[in-house]
Amino acid sequence: MEPEEESTIPLQDQRVFGAGLKRKRINFVPAATSSSPPPRPPPTTNAGQRYLSIVSGNTKNTVKDQADARTTPDPTPEALTVDDTHLCQICNLPIAGDARPHESSLVHQVCLAHSHPPSHLDRNRAGLRYLSSYGWDPDSRLGLGAKGEGVRVPIKAMVKNDTVGLGVERAVRKRQVVAAKAERLDAKGVRSKELEERKRGERLQQMFYGADDVEKYLGGGG
Repeated sequence: MEPEEESTIPLQDQRVFGAGLKRKRINFVPAATSSSPPPRPPPTTNAGQRYLSIVSGNTKNTVKDQADARTTPDPTPEALTVDDTHLCQICNLPIAGDARPHESSLVHQVCLAHSHPPSHLDRNRAGLRYLSSYGWDPDSRLGLGAKGEGVRVPIKAMVKNDTVGLGVERAVRKRQVVAAKAERLDAKGVRSKELEERKRGERLQQMFYGADDVEKYLGGGG
C-alpha cells in the first residue's frame, strides 16, 4: 500500500468535517388528533316503512323521526360500562369485570375488618386451660368469663417514671425558694458596712497567715 499523502493545506483553510454532504429533508408528521368515534351513517328506513309513509301521507312525521335519530347521541363507552358493573358490598365501589383486581386494591383492603393476631398467652398454663374449659376464648379479645362480661386485663399497667424499686414511697420535698429582700442603705450605713467587711477581712488574714511568735515579739497578741 502506498503511504497517504500529507495535506499541505493550512489548517484554517481546510473544510470542516461533513461539508458538502447533502441531507434529505425530514417531513414531520403532525400529531394525531384525539380518537373520535367514526361518523355514524344516517339511519335509513326499510322499504315497508317508506311505502307506508308515502301511502298514508305521514311524510312529515317520518322526516321528523329521521331528524331525531340523527341528533340522538351515541351511547358513550362509560355509560355502557356502568351498566355492566355492580357495587362492592364492602367499599361501595363499582366492580367492572373480574373482581380479583378490585379485591387487591388499597381502597378495598382499607375497608376490610382488621384481623387481630392471636393471644400471646401460653396455652400450656393451668389457669388458661381451666378458663378454656368453661368456654373462655383467649383469641376472642373479650373479657373473662364464658359470656365475656369480665375484665380483659386483671392487672392494669401503669407508667413508672422514677428509678426506685416497686412499692417504695418516697416523700416529695417541696423546696420553697424565698426571694432575698434587697436592703436599702444610706451613706452612713454603706460606710459602716464597708468598715465591718474590712475588719472581717483583716481578722481572717491574721487568723490564716499570722504567726504566734511574731505576734508575741511585736506585742500584738498575748
